Amino acid sequence: MDRNAQQVRQIRVFVVFQLVVATVFSTLIALMLGGTDADLPPWWILAGLYVVLAAAILNVERSWIRIPPLDPEQTGAEAVAGSLAAYQRHMARAFLLIEIPLLLSALYAFVSDHGGWPVILVALPTVVALAFETWPSVRNVARVATALEADGASSGLLEAFES
Repeated sequence: MDRNAQQVRQIRVFVVFQLVVATVFSTLIALMLGGTDADLPPWWILAGLYVVLAAAILNVERSWIRIPPLDPEQTGAEAVAGSLAAYQRHMARAFLLIEIPLLLSALYAFVSDHGGWPVILVALPTVVALAFETWPSVRNVARVATALEADGASSGLLEAFES
C-alpha cells in the first residue's frame, strides 16, 4: 500500500473514531446524569446551545477558503503530502469547533437539574454535523483541493482520496 493510500485510510479511520468517541461520550454523560428522568431544559438554553452549534458549523463551512494555497512549484508526491496534511489540519479544526457545543451542553448538564437532556438534545445534531463536515466526501475534499489549487498548483488531493 503506498503512503498516500495509507494516509487516506488513516484519515477515514480517524473520522469514524471521532464520531464513535463523541457518541459514546454523549451517551455516558447522559446516562451518568440520569438520562431522561428529569425535566427538559428551558428552550432558551437549548436555543443558545444550538446557536453556538450553528456558529461552529458556519465557521467550518467558511474555513476552507482560509486554507493557504500550495506553492505552484510543488509537484507530485510532495504536493500530495502537503495537500493531505492541509486536509488533516482542516478536519481537526472542524472537530474542535463543532464539539464545543457538546462540551458546553455537558457542562450545563452537570450544573443543572435537567439530567441528561441537554447532552442528548445537543449530541444528536452535533454528531450529524461532525459526520457531514469531516467525512472525506467528494464535497469536503473538493473544497480543500480548490483552496490548495488557487495559485495554480495541482494538489492531487481528489486523486488521493479516489484510490
